Amino acid sequence: MKFRFTNHAKSQLLDRDIALSRAIETIRKPDSVEPAPGNVLACRKLFENGILEVICVRSRSKNEYLIITAYYR
Repeated sequence: MKFRFTNHAKSQLLDRDIALSRAIETIRKPDSVEPAPGNVLACRKLFENGILEVICVRSRSKNEYLIITAYYR
């Protein structure tokens, strides 16, 4: 699996003090996934800080993810 981050996602992760590794873990091993049109996914995982939600786009090959943003709910 490959992971790419938009500039917006990188900025938001820094501003929100979310580690890149947590965003990736949320996609790899989510507690829940909510699909949306256009291969967009909302992946959620519970951490001690709360539920991390990562919004990403899955490539057609399903081997690459483009992370758009991430935040704690």
